[in-house]
Amino acid sequence: MADNWLGGTGLGAHFLWQERAYQADPLGPDNVMVWGTGPFAGTAVPLSNRFGVCARSPLTGVWGEAECGGHWANDLKKAGFDALIVRGRSEQPVYLWIHDGEVQIRDASQVWGKDTFETHDTLRAEVGSGARRGEEAGVACIGPAGEQLVRFAAIMVDGKDGRAIGRSGLGAVMGSKNLKAVVVRGTRSFPSPMSQA
Repeated sequence: MADNWLGGTGLGAHFLWQERAYQADPLGPDNVMVWGTGPFAGTAVPLSNRFGVCARSPLTGVWGEAECGGHWANDLKKAGFDALIVRGRSEQPVYLWIHDGEVQIRDASQVWGKDTFETHDTLRAEVGSGARRGEEAGVACIGPAGEQLVRFAAIMVDGKDGRAIGRSGLGAVMGSKNLKAVVVRGTRSFPSPMSQA
């Protein structure tokens, strides 16, 4: 599968077709979100820290995708995952905490209604830092626009670094699922493909 779809947006397209998300209401529980890392995420390959998010767009009603850099993709990969598929809708506001092979659904009522800066800082403090310096968690979250299902709402990544999953209204898809954030941290390491050449 990885060879055929090459990670990120390719995996998103494949999974959304399998899930028949093209038939879903973009803001309904049947819409599916796919978060996929690039093929070299987590390695030392330069500029490989990319990931894509795909779903049926509430802005256009068709295929929606956006990509982002920062360290979030590396964190997801180091946590042990190449892709994340989000289905359904939570009854209450939640966030996902993904770390070292584990996925937890946690209450997000304390940050619901908060902007992305406060959400980033609060959730990063809540999950704590890793054992080594520089192992703070990566946070991708929505603010009030996503919660209110504004059809062009973005997903903001890495706090004050100002990275955004800015196309297609994917922040509104998160809001429709009552998903405030996806917080990731991992400690796995991977050999660089360049060192094996």
